Amino acid sequence: MRVFRVFRSLILLAVFAYPAFPAIRPSFNLDYSSWHATHIVLAITTSVEGTFEVIESWKGDLRVGERLVVPELRPTANVPISGYPRSLEASFRGGVSELIPKEPPGSRMVLFLKSSTDEQAQNSTLKTERHGWKSSDGMDAMKASAVWINGDELYGFAQIINPGPSVLSKLPYSEAKLRSRVQEIDDMQANITAALAAKDGAERAERLKPYARSDVFPAQQIALKELAGSGLSGVGVIRGMLDDPAFADEASELVKALVEAGGETVGAELNIRLRRDLAFWKSRGPSLSVGWWNEDTSIHAPLREPYDQTYQLILGLEVTHYSAAVNTVVELRDFWRSLPQLNDPRGLNELADECDKLIAKLKPD
Repeated sequence: MRVFRVFRSLILLAVFAYPAFPAIRPSFNLDYSSWHATHIVLAITTSVEGTFEVIESWKGDLRVGERLVVPELRPTANVPISGYPRSLEASFRGGVSELIPKEPPGSRMVLFLKSSTDEQAQNSTLKTERHGWKSSDGMDAMKASAVWINGDELYGFAQIINPGPSVLSKLPYSEAKLRSRVQEIDDMQANITAALAAKDGAERAERLKPYARSDVFPAQQIALKELAGSGLSGVGVIRGMLDDPAFADEASELVKALVEAGGETVGAELNIRLRRDLAFWKSRGPSLSVGWWNEDTSIHAPLREPYDQTYQLILGLEVTHYSAAVNTVVELRDFWRSLPQLNDPRGLNELADECDKLIAKLKPD
């Protein structure tokens, strides 16, 4: 469930391997919705379509018995889940599979919702109705913010194949696993909130450290961002993470955090790390073939990540203006351009180009 966060790598992947990406459609994402929802409830459908009654509150302050009015979840097909196509091939074609099912009153659902400023509470007979909910989905699709429970099976809307529609599909986990993950992410949010309240930068960084490699992407994003804001007192923690092989996947982001936290004080350290990277590329570069970038397209490919780190170190030295690094940068640039498999004009040559920019800044007039 992890999403790669090095944007430049994604650009290189697109340039080297793929044409323009087809349209992405809404898909239920348990981690994303659990993180961004303000209220998560187990609810039942009622005789009023688009109105749901809370039977358990998993996150937020809704009470058992409250009714939630979510017009976007009114059934748009007079077909229950049991009547939907069962084969993937039939689902791919869309049709009824794209529509919200009509389940009988009392059917259970899990709703991942965000409260809004225009949220309203109204009395309806003896029940309190809550209106004005927003989607927790990243594409603001309400149908991707709900899970339908049908016996022992869970269903949610997802784009199974791209290009293709967003269709109601069986989810790959049980209700127990769904509950457990929601609770795990809720606890994680509470721990991160407590960590951010720490006034000392070193303490805050140390408490954020475990989440910098979390498989919950929003948690990882926040941890890395706040590590960068931990200031000089947090530099030691970030340095230790960079030296820890357990954080190798996060190295390029940690370099950015180190530069932001330490500023010009970390220039010498960046130069030392860049010399290590230069030694790495001198040992590996000559044996690589042209096109090596696409030989391993996995998220944490063992050569893409060192490239990302090297590139980020160059950008960091531009920020710190550490003039003593100029010899390292010149040597790296010249070596990179000496090998066509490294200086590939389809995108990898940007590293040497960035070295040129840095050299221009560091060399005295």
